Amino acid sequence: MEETTPSYDYFYYLSPDAPEENCQILKLPNMEILVSVLYIVIFLVGIVGNGLLIGVLIFKQRVWRLTDTFIVNLAISDFSFLITLPFWIDKELASGLWRSGFILCKGSSYIISVNMYCSIFLLTWMSGDRYLTIMYPSMARKIRTKLYPILVCICVWILSCLLGLPTLQSRELRRYNNNTYCVDKETIFNNWIGSLILLILAFFIPLFSILTLHYSIIKKLYVHYQKFGKHDKKLRKSIKIVFIVAVVFLFSWTPFNIFKILALISNNSELQQSFCLYYKIAHLGMELGGLFAFANSCTNPFIYFFFDNCIRRTIIQSILPCRKYNRPGSSFSSLDT
Repeated sequence: MEETTPSYDYFYYLSPDAPEENCQILKLPNMEILVSVLYIVIFLVGIVGNGLLIGVLIFKQRVWRLTDTFIVNLAISDFSFLITLPFWIDKELASGLWRSGFILCKGSSYIISVNMYCSIFLLTWMSGDRYLTIMYPSMARKIRTKLYPILVCICVWILSCLLGLPTLQSRELRRYNNNTYCVDKETIFNNWIGSLILLILAFFIPLFSILTLHYSIIKKLYVHYQKFGKHDKKLRKSIKIVFIVAVVFLFSWTPFNIFKILALISNNSELQQSFCLYYKIAHLGMELGGLFAFANSCTNPFIYFFFDNCIRRTIIQSILPCRKYNRPGSSFSSLDT
C-alpha cells in the first residue's frame, strides 16, 4: 500500500491516489477550529429547533393539516442528519482521523446521504402538491385524502434509503501511516459516470422540477390576479412557505453537489494533466459546501416559525402557556388542509 495520505471531506472524499506531494490541498487558516465551532452551533440550534418543531406538531397541534405530515418528516430527516454531526466535529478536531469506529463510519455517511435524498424528494412532492392544488383543484380534492401524505412519505423514505445504499457500501475504515480514516473505497471512483448519473437523477432533476413547478404556479397566480384583481391570501402564504424552504435547501446543497461533480470528473484519468487544479478546487469547495449543507438542517424551524402563523402560535403557547396569542389574521384554521 502506498504511504500517501487521503484527502478528506465531510461525507465524501476525493481519491486517495491524488498526488498530494505535488499538489497541496487548499486550506484556510485555522480551518479545523472554524468548522468545528460552526458545526457545534449548527448542532445545538438544529437539535433544539427540529426537536421543538416535531414535538409541537405531534403533541400540541390542535388541527392536523395534510402539509404537517410533510413538515414533520422533513424535521425528522434533519434531526437524524444532525445526530451524526458530533462525529464529524470529532473528525475535524482530530485533523481528519476517524475515531468513532467502523459502524459509525458507514452509518453516519449513509444517514447524510438519505437525508439529502429525502429532503429533495419531499420538497419536490410538496411543490407538486401546490401545483396540483392551483392548476387542478377538483382533482386535488379527490387525491388529497388523509392517507395521501402518509403514503407519499413512506414511499419517499423507502426510495431515499435505497438510493443511499451505494454510500453505505462504499465507505470503509482505512489505515494510512498508522492512522485510521473513514474513506470511500478506491473502486468507487472507477464508476464515476454511474455516480454522476445518480447525482443528476436524484438531485439536479428534482431541483429543476421544483423551479419549474413554482414558475408555473407564480405565472398562474399572476394571470388570475390580472384577470380578477384578487388573490387567495391563505393559498399564497402556503405556497410562499414551500417555496422559501425549497430555495433555502437548493442554495444549501447545490454548491456541495456542483463541487462533487467536479470531484468525480477530476478523478477521470483522461483529465490527469489538469488534475491538480481540479483536485484543489473540488476539495476546498466540498469542504465549504459541506458547511452549507449541514446548516440547512437547522433553518426550517425558523422558516416555519416566522411564516406559518399556525405553527408559530402553537410554539409560543407551548413555551409560554400562560400567554395569549391573538395576532390579527392568524388562527388555527389551516393554511393548507
